[in-house]
Amino acid sequence: MKDIEPIKFEPYVGETTIDNITIRGGQKIINESFKPDKVKAVPRGNAYIIGNGPSRNGFDLNTLKQSGQTYGCNALYRDFMPDFIFSVDAKMTVEMCENNVMEKTIHYAPSLEMNRKHAKGKIHLIPNNTFTISGNQAIATACVHGHKNLYLLGFDFREYGKQQHNNIYQDTNNYGERNGDTIFEGWLKWFRDYLKKRPYCNFTIVHDNPPAYLDNLQTGTDIGNSKIINYKTFNDEVLGLHH
Repeated sequence: MKDIEPIKFEPYVGETTIDNITIRGGQKIINESFKPDKVKAVPRGNAYIIGNGPSRNGFDLNTLKQSGQTYGCNALYRDFMPDFIFSVDAKMTVEMCENNVMEKTIHYAPSLEMNRKHAKGKIHLIPNNTFTISGNQAIATACVHGHKNLYLLGFDFREYGKQQHNNIYQDTNNYGERNGDTIFEGWLKWFRDYLKKRPYCNFTIVHDNPPAYLDNLQTGTDIGNSKIINYKTFNDEVLGLHH
């Protein structure tokens, strides 16, 4: 099995992406351009990455603002506006652009979405796109921004079963029904690989009832940069909120 190479940290300045591909006279013509980074993010405190799994139900996200920066995805903006928000799905991106999410936060999406009419000037390019789901893009971007301590809330990497609450936003606009009890192996593998790509970052999953597969976040060699804590420990020791 090929070893996973760590990513050398370098401040992000922008990147070249393909704007469009045309076929003319049997020739493929690729138009690309350099997109400079306009966000110029500076890491401040911890990075809190908010997934939309039901394990974060009941947690007050507003308590995160005091000690770090928040990264969220998709419909989260309906209830809470993080410092950075991500959408990779075309329909979700349309909804967010129509609701002018970019006026309240930094909205990141893939280059494919940047050139669409509804998105002009409203979204920023996901830096060093890893071509995965929005939640994982949020994790990766916090690392690109230079965060060393990342806390993941609402990352369940699974559905809980039929008639179960499987996503905070299931059955709302742009979210279909979820009735499975599958573990999202692809998302989990991406995360496990990413732990090794950023050995200088610490990843903590916050979960009160972690499923068994979360006991094995490190596959192969454990490099010791991931752990799981419950919400009480998170509130007491990370946020300093003693109830």
